[in-house]
Amino acid sequence: MFILSNIRVAVVGVGSCASSLVQLVTMAKEEVVGDTLKGVMYEQIGSYNANNIDFVCAFDVDQRKVGFDLADAIFAEPNVAKKHTEVPKQNVLVEAGPLLDGVEEKLAEIIELSSQINEVDTKYVSERLKEVQADVLICYLPTGSYEAVRAYATASVEAKVAFINATPEPVATDSYFQAKFHEYGVPLLGDDLRSHLGATTLHTALIELFQSRGITVDDTYQLNFGGNSDFLNLSSPNRSASKQKSKRNALHAAGIDASNVSAGPNGYVQYLGDSKVCYLRLEGSSVLGSPISLELRLQVEDSPNSAGVVINAIRIAKVAKDHGLSGVIDDVCPMLFKSPRYGATESEALKLLSSFVERYSKVKIPR
Repeated sequence: MFILSNIRVAVVGVGSCASSLVQLVTMAKEEVVGDTLKGVMYEQIGSYNANNIDFVCAFDVDQRKVGFDLADAIFAEPNVAKKHTEVPKQNVLVEAGPLLDGVEEKLAEIIELSSQINEVDTKYVSERLKEVQADVLICYLPTGSYEAVRAYATASVEAKVAFINATPEPVATDSYFQAKFHEYGVPLLGDDLRSHLGATTLHTALIELFQSRGITVDDTYQLNFGGNSDFLNLSSPNRSASKQKSKRNALHAAGIDASNVSAGPNGYVQYLGDSKVCYLRLEGSSVLGSPISLELRLQVEDSPNSAGVVINAIRIAKVAKDHGLSGVIDDVCPMLFKSPRYGATESEALKLLSSFVERYSKVKIPR
Protein backbone atom coordinates (compact mmCIF):
# COMPACT_ATOMS: atom_id res chain seq x y z
CA MET A 1 0.00 0.00 0.00
CA PHE A 2 1.32 3.43 -0.96
CA ILE A 3 1.43 6.13 1.68
CA LEU A 4 0.84 9.47 0.03
CA SER A 5 1.44 13.02 1.21
CA ASN A 6 -1.39 15.49 1.44
CA ILE A 7 -2.44 17.51 -1.61
CA ARG A 8 -0.59 20.83 -1.68
CA VAL A 9 -2.98 23.46 -3.00
CA ALA A 10 -2.38 27.02 -4.21
CA VAL A 11 -5.25 29.50 -4.61
CA VAL A 12 -5.57 32.46 -6.96
CA GLY A 13 -8.27 34.91 -5.88
CA VAL A 14 -8.97 34.82 -2.13
CA GLY A 15 -12.65 35.69 -2.47
CA SER A 16 -15.86 34.24 -1.09
CA CYS A 17 -15.48 30.93 -2.96
CA ALA A 18 -11.99 30.49 -1.53
CA SER A 19 -13.38 31.32 1.92
CA SER A 20 -15.94 28.52 1.73
CA LEU A 21 -13.35 26.06 0.42
CA VAL A 22 -10.92 26.78 3.26
CA GLN A 23 -13.76 26.45 5.77
CA LEU A 24 -14.86 23.14 4.23
CA VAL A 25 -11.34 21.71 4.41
CA THR A 26 -11.06 22.93 8.02
CA MET A 27 -14.29 21.11 8.90
CA ALA A 28 -13.05 18.00 7.10
CA LYS A 29 -9.92 17.98 9.23
CA GLU A 30 -12.07 18.21 12.37
CA GLU A 31 -14.34 15.33 11.35
CA VAL A 32 -13.98 11.84 12.79
CA VAL A 33 -12.12 9.71 10.24
CA GLY A 34 -14.57 7.88 8.00
CA ASP A 35 -17.41 10.33 8.43
CA THR A 36 -18.69 11.83 5.20
CA LEU A 37 -19.13 15.59 5.10
CA LYS A 38 -22.66 16.60 4.27
CA GLY A 39 -22.99 17.53 0.60
CA VAL A 40 -19.63 16.09 -0.50
CA MET A 41 -20.31 13.47 -3.16
CA TYR A 42 -17.27 11.26 -2.64
CA GLU A 43 -15.69 10.51 0.71
CA GLN A 44 -12.58 9.22 -1.02
CA ILE A 45 -11.11 9.84 -4.49
CA GLY A 46 -8.06 7.76 -5.21
CA SER A 47 -6.33 7.66 -1.84
CA TYR A 48 -7.50 11.12 -0.79
CA ASN A 49 -10.20 12.27 1.59
CA ALA A 50 -11.29 15.87 1.95
CA ASN A 51 -9.04 16.23 4.98
CA ASN A 52 -5.95 15.43 2.89
CA ILE A 53 -5.80 18.98 1.51
CA ASP A 54 -3.25 21.55 2.66
CA PHE A 55 -3.06 25.15 1.46
CA VAL A 56 0.50 26.19 0.69
CA CYS A 57 0.22 29.39 -1.34
CA ALA A 58 -2.34 32.11 -2.16
CA PHE A 59 -2.44 35.16 -4.45
CA ASP A 60 -4.70 38.22 -4.46
CA VAL A 61 -4.52 41.92 -5.36
CA ASP A 62 -6.49 43.53 -2.51
CA GLN A 63 -4.41 45.22 0.22
CA ARG A 64 -6.86 43.96 2.85
CA LYS A 65 -5.71 40.41 2.04
CA VAL A 66 -2.12 40.69 0.79
CA GLY A 67 0.31 40.11 3.66
CA PHE A 68 -2.29 38.49 5.92
CA ASP A 69 -2.61 34.84 6.91
CA LEU A 70 -5.04 32.97 4.66
CA ALA A 71 -7.23 32.25 7.71
CA ASP A 72 -7.80 36.00 8.16
CA ALA A 73 -7.86 37.01 4.50
CA ILE A 74 -10.82 34.76 3.68
CA PHE A 75 -13.02 36.85 6.00
CA ALA A 76 -11.74 40.26 4.85
CA GLU A 77 -13.88 42.66 2.82
CA PRO A 78 -15.26 42.61 0.21
CA ASN A 79 -15.85 38.88 0.87
CA VAL A 80 -19.39 38.09 1.99
CA ALA A 81 -19.17 34.31 2.49
CA LYS A 82 -20.70 33.35 5.83
CA LYS A 83 -18.48 32.14 8.64
CA HIS A 84 -19.47 28.54 9.36
CA THR A 85 -16.46 27.53 11.43
CA GLU A 86 -13.38 28.92 13.12
CA VAL A 87 -10.36 28.60 10.84
CA PRO A 88 -6.96 28.18 12.52
CA LYS A 89 -3.90 29.98 11.18
CA GLN A 90 -2.79 28.37 7.95
CA ASN A 91 0.79 29.68 8.10
CA VAL A 92 0.26 30.89 4.54
CA LEU A 93 0.56 34.62 3.88
CA VAL A 94 -1.48 35.86 0.92
CA GLU A 95 0.87 37.25 -1.71
CA ALA A 96 0.32 39.91 -4.35
CA GLY A 97 -0.31 38.53 -7.81
CA PRO A 98 -0.11 40.21 -11.22
CA LEU A 99 -3.19 42.38 -11.91
CA LEU A 100 -3.46 42.52 -15.73
CA ASP A 101 -7.22 42.69 -16.47
CA GLY A 102 -8.30 41.10 -13.18
CA VAL A 103 -10.13 44.14 -11.79
CA GLU A 104 -12.14 46.45 -14.03
CA GLU A 105 -15.37 48.47 -14.19
CA LYS A 106 -17.69 48.01 -11.18
CA LEU A 107 -15.35 45.59 -9.46
CA ALA A 108 -12.75 48.34 -9.32
CA GLU A 109 -15.07 50.32 -7.02
CA ILE A 110 -14.79 47.79 -4.17
CA ILE A 111 -11.22 46.48 -4.55
CA GLU A 112 -8.36 48.30 -2.79
CA LEU A 113 -5.33 47.44 -4.88
CA SER A 114 -2.09 46.54 -3.14
CA SER A 115 1.01 48.46 -4.24
CA GLN A 116 2.86 45.13 -4.37
CA ILE A 117 1.04 44.00 -7.53
CA ASN A 118 3.55 46.01 -9.58
CA GLU A 119 6.43 43.91 -8.27
CA VAL A 120 5.26 40.50 -9.53
CA ASP A 121 4.75 38.78 -12.86
CA THR A 122 3.92 35.38 -14.31
CA LYS A 123 7.48 34.13 -13.86
CA TYR A 124 7.36 35.00 -10.15
CA VAL A 125 4.11 33.04 -9.72
CA SER A 126 5.61 30.02 -11.47
CA GLU A 127 8.72 30.11 -9.29
CA ARG A 128 6.62 30.40 -6.12
CA LEU A 129 4.55 27.37 -7.14
CA LYS A 130 7.75 25.40 -7.55
CA GLU A 131 9.16 26.69 -4.28
CA VAL A 132 6.13 25.62 -2.21
CA GLN A 133 5.91 22.33 -4.18
CA ALA A 134 2.26 22.89 -5.07
CA ASP A 135 0.33 20.01 -6.62
CA VAL A 136 -2.77 21.92 -7.72
CA LEU A 137 -3.56 25.56 -8.51
CA ILE A 138 -7.20 26.74 -8.31
CA CYS A 139 -8.02 29.86 -10.32
CA TYR A 140 -10.89 31.84 -8.76
CA LEU A 141 -10.27 35.08 -10.65
CA PRO A 142 -13.29 37.24 -11.60
CA THR A 143 -15.13 36.55 -14.84
CA GLY A 144 -13.73 38.69 -17.63
CA SER A 145 -10.12 38.36 -16.46
CA TYR A 146 -9.04 36.88 -19.79
CA GLU A 147 -5.37 37.88 -19.71
CA ALA A 148 -4.94 37.25 -15.97
CA VAL A 149 -6.41 33.74 -16.18
CA ARG A 150 -4.11 32.91 -19.10
CA ALA A 151 -1.13 34.23 -17.14
CA TYR A 152 -1.84 31.98 -14.17
CA ALA A 153 -2.51 29.00 -16.46
CA THR A 154 0.89 29.61 -18.05
CA ALA A 155 2.58 29.87 -14.65
CA SER A 156 0.88 26.67 -13.56
CA VAL A 157 1.84 24.54 -16.54
CA GLU A 158 5.43 25.81 -16.53
CA ALA A 159 5.69 24.88 -12.84
CA LYS A 160 4.11 21.48 -13.70
CA VAL A 161 1.23 22.14 -11.32
CA ALA A 162 -2.26 20.84 -12.16
CA PHE A 163 -4.64 23.71 -13.03
CA ILE A 164 -8.33 24.01 -12.12
CA ASN A 165 -10.02 26.82 -14.03
CA ALA A 166 -13.07 27.84 -12.01
CA THR A 167 -13.64 30.82 -14.34
CA PRO A 168 -15.48 30.87 -17.68
CA GLU A 169 -12.42 32.27 -19.48
CA PRO A 170 -11.23 29.64 -22.00
CA VAL A 171 -8.33 27.46 -20.88
CA ALA A 172 -9.45 23.83 -21.09
CA THR A 173 -11.40 24.79 -24.23
CA ASP A 174 -8.42 26.63 -25.75
CA SER A 175 -6.38 24.53 -28.19
CA TYR A 176 -3.15 26.31 -27.20
CA PHE A 177 -3.46 25.32 -23.54
CA GLN A 178 -4.79 21.86 -24.39
CA ALA A 179 -1.58 21.19 -26.29
CA LYS A 180 0.71 22.88 -23.77
CA PHE A 181 -0.62 21.01 -20.72
CA HIS A 182 -0.38 17.75 -22.65
CA GLU A 183 3.18 18.54 -23.77
CA TYR A 184 4.29 19.36 -20.20
CA GLY A 185 2.54 16.28 -18.77
CA VAL A 186 0.24 18.33 -16.52
CA PRO A 187 -3.50 17.76 -15.80
CA LEU A 188 -5.97 20.52 -16.74
CA LEU A 189 -9.58 20.82 -15.51
CA GLY A 190 -12.13 23.41 -16.67
CA ASP A 191 -13.82 25.63 -17.71
CA ASP A 192 -16.27 27.50 -15.43
CA LEU A 193 -16.90 25.53 -12.26
CA ARG A 194 -20.47 24.33 -11.73
CA SER A 195 -22.20 24.73 -8.40
CA HIS A 196 -22.92 21.59 -6.38
CA LEU A 197 -26.65 22.05 -6.88
CA GLY A 198 -27.05 25.34 -8.69
CA ALA A 199 -29.02 26.90 -11.49
CA THR A 200 -27.18 25.22 -14.38
CA THR A 201 -27.21 21.77 -12.77
CA LEU A 202 -30.93 22.03 -12.05
CA HIS A 203 -31.69 23.46 -15.46
CA THR A 204 -29.86 20.73 -17.37
CA ALA A 205 -31.41 18.01 -15.20
CA LEU A 206 -34.92 19.32 -15.88
CA ILE A 207 -34.23 19.49 -19.61
CA GLU A 208 -33.10 15.86 -19.53
CA LEU A 209 -36.23 14.93 -17.55
CA PHE A 210 -38.50 16.55 -20.15
CA GLN A 211 -36.68 14.83 -23.00
CA SER A 212 -36.71 11.44 -21.26
CA ARG A 213 -40.51 11.62 -21.39
CA GLY A 214 -40.55 12.58 -25.08
CA ILE A 215 -41.46 16.18 -24.26
CA THR A 216 -39.83 18.81 -26.47
CA VAL A 217 -38.46 21.93 -24.79
CA ASP A 218 -39.80 24.85 -26.83
CA ASP A 219 -38.73 27.79 -24.66
CA THR A 220 -36.82 28.25 -21.43
CA TYR A 221 -35.02 30.83 -19.34
CA GLN A 222 -32.78 31.01 -16.29
CA LEU A 223 -32.62 34.25 -14.29
CA ASN A 224 -30.03 34.65 -11.51
CA PHE A 225 -29.59 37.32 -8.84
CA GLY A 226 -27.06 37.65 -6.03
CA GLY A 227 -25.22 40.10 -3.82
CA ASN A 228 -21.58 38.98 -3.77
CA SER A 229 -18.69 40.50 -5.71
CA ASP A 230 -19.16 37.94 -8.49
CA PHE A 231 -22.61 39.31 -9.26
CA LEU A 232 -21.35 42.90 -9.00
CA ASN A 233 -18.64 42.11 -11.52
CA LEU A 234 -21.11 40.34 -13.80
CA SER A 235 -23.46 43.32 -13.77
CA SER A 236 -21.00 44.93 -16.22
CA PRO A 237 -21.91 43.65 -19.72
CA ASN A 238 -18.27 43.61 -20.85
CA ARG A 239 -17.36 41.33 -17.95
CA SER A 240 -20.25 38.89 -18.25
CA ALA A 241 -19.98 37.85 -21.90
CA SER A 242 -17.95 34.70 -21.22
CA LYS A 243 -20.33 33.66 -18.41
CA GLN A 244 -23.37 33.98 -20.70
CA LYS A 245 -21.60 31.88 -23.33
CA SER A 246 -20.59 29.26 -20.77
CA LYS A 247 -24.13 28.82 -19.48
CA ARG A 248 -25.48 28.47 -23.02
CA ASN A 249 -22.81 25.84 -23.70
CA ALA A 250 -24.11 23.81 -20.75
CA LEU A 251 -27.70 24.02 -21.99
CA HIS A 252 -26.61 23.06 -25.50
CA ALA A 253 -24.86 19.98 -24.07
CA ALA A 254 -28.14 19.12 -22.34
CA GLY A 255 -29.74 18.77 -25.76
CA ILE A 256 -31.43 22.05 -26.70
CA ASP A 257 -30.68 24.94 -29.03
CA ALA A 258 -29.59 27.55 -26.50
CA SER A 259 -28.53 30.20 -29.04
CA ASN A 260 -31.19 32.67 -27.91
CA VAL A 261 -31.82 31.45 -24.36
CA SER A 262 -31.50 33.97 -21.55
CA ALA A 263 -29.42 32.29 -18.88
CA GLY A 264 -28.16 34.63 -16.11
CA PRO A 265 -26.53 36.36 -14.37
CA ASN A 266 -29.24 38.99 -14.48
CA GLY A 267 -28.77 41.29 -11.51
CA TYR A 268 -26.76 42.43 -8.52
CA VAL A 269 -28.85 42.83 -5.36
CA GLN A 270 -26.50 43.85 -2.56
CA TYR A 271 -28.65 42.83 0.40
CA LEU A 272 -28.69 39.21 -0.82
CA GLY A 273 -25.02 38.93 0.14
CA ASP A 274 -23.81 35.40 -0.59
CA SER A 275 -27.35 34.18 -1.31
CA LYS A 276 -28.16 33.42 -4.93
CA VAL A 277 -31.72 33.33 -6.22
CA CYS A 278 -32.59 31.60 -9.49
CA TYR A 279 -35.87 31.59 -11.40
CA LEU A 280 -36.34 28.86 -14.00
CA ARG A 281 -39.07 28.32 -16.54
CA LEU A 282 -39.44 25.55 -19.12
CA GLU A 283 -42.19 25.37 -21.74
CA GLY A 284 -42.72 22.23 -23.75
CA SER A 285 -44.99 20.22 -26.03
CA SER A 286 -46.31 16.89 -24.76
CA VAL A 287 -48.88 14.27 -25.85
CA LEU A 288 -51.07 15.43 -28.76
CA GLY A 289 -49.10 18.65 -28.80
CA SER A 290 -50.54 19.63 -25.44
CA PRO A 291 -48.61 22.41 -23.67
CA ILE A 292 -46.71 21.85 -20.44
CA SER A 293 -44.76 24.38 -18.43
CA LEU A 294 -42.77 24.42 -15.21
CA GLU A 295 -41.59 27.29 -13.03
CA LEU A 296 -39.48 27.17 -9.90
CA ARG A 297 -37.37 29.29 -7.60
CA LEU A 298 -34.05 28.07 -6.22
CA GLN A 299 -32.17 29.82 -3.43
CA VAL A 300 -28.72 28.71 -2.30
CA GLU A 301 -25.74 30.02 -0.38
CA ASP A 302 -23.53 30.60 -3.38
CA SER A 303 -19.93 30.08 -2.19
CA PRO A 304 -20.38 26.78 -0.29
CA ASN A 305 -22.22 25.52 -3.38
CA SER A 306 -18.99 25.90 -5.35
CA ALA A 307 -16.83 24.40 -2.58
CA GLY A 308 -18.80 21.14 -2.82
CA VAL A 309 -17.56 20.74 -6.40
CA VAL A 310 -14.01 22.07 -6.16
CA ILE A 311 -13.17 19.74 -3.26
CA ASN A 312 -13.78 16.90 -5.73
CA ALA A 313 -11.85 18.66 -8.50
CA ILE A 314 -8.78 19.10 -6.28
CA ARG A 315 -8.58 15.41 -5.46
CA ILE A 316 -9.24 14.41 -9.06
CA ALA A 317 -6.47 16.70 -10.28
CA LYS A 318 -4.03 15.14 -7.81
CA VAL A 319 -5.06 11.59 -8.73
CA ALA A 320 -4.61 12.46 -12.40
CA LYS A 321 -1.15 13.84 -11.63
CA ASP A 322 -0.24 10.75 -9.57
CA HIS A 323 -1.14 8.50 -12.48
CA GLY A 324 0.70 10.50 -15.13
CA LEU A 325 -2.43 11.80 -16.88
CA SER A 326 -1.89 14.99 -18.85
CA GLY A 327 -3.89 17.61 -20.70
CA VAL A 328 -7.63 18.00 -20.24
CA ILE A 329 -9.17 15.28 -18.06
CA ASP A 330 -12.28 15.01 -20.23
CA ASP A 331 -14.10 12.28 -18.29
CA VAL A 332 -14.62 14.47 -15.23
CA CYS A 333 -15.12 17.91 -16.75
CA PRO A 334 -18.77 17.65 -17.94
CA MET A 335 -19.94 17.02 -14.36
CA LEU A 336 -17.69 19.60 -12.70
CA PHE A 337 -17.77 22.47 -15.21
CA LYS A 338 -20.34 24.40 -17.24
CA SER A 339 -18.20 24.72 -20.35
CA PRO A 340 -16.01 21.62 -20.76
CA ARG A 341 -14.26 20.65 -23.97
CA TYR A 342 -16.86 17.93 -24.55
CA GLY A 343 -20.32 18.36 -23.07
CA ALA A 344 -22.70 15.67 -21.83
CA THR A 345 -26.17 15.34 -20.35
CA GLU A 346 -26.47 15.36 -16.58
CA SER A 347 -26.83 11.57 -16.26
CA GLU A 348 -24.03 10.86 -18.75
CA ALA A 349 -21.73 13.31 -16.96
CA LEU A 350 -22.39 11.65 -13.61
CA LYS A 351 -21.62 8.20 -15.04
CA LEU A 352 -18.32 9.44 -16.48
CA LEU A 353 -17.27 11.07 -13.21
CA SER A 354 -18.26 8.11 -11.05
CA SER A 355 -16.48 5.72 -13.41
CA PHE A 356 -13.27 7.81 -13.13
CA VAL A 357 -13.48 7.88 -9.33
CA GLU A 358 -14.14 4.14 -9.13
CA ARG A 359 -11.38 3.28 -11.60
CA TYR A 360 -8.66 5.28 -9.91
CA SER A 361 -9.74 4.31 -6.43
CA LYS A 362 -8.77 0.74 -7.30
CA VAL A 363 -5.57 1.37 -9.25
CA LYS A 364 -2.22 1.58 -7.50
CA ILE A 365 -0.03 4.59 -8.17
CA PRO A 366 3.01 3.87 -10.37
CA ARG A 367 6.34 3.91 -8.60
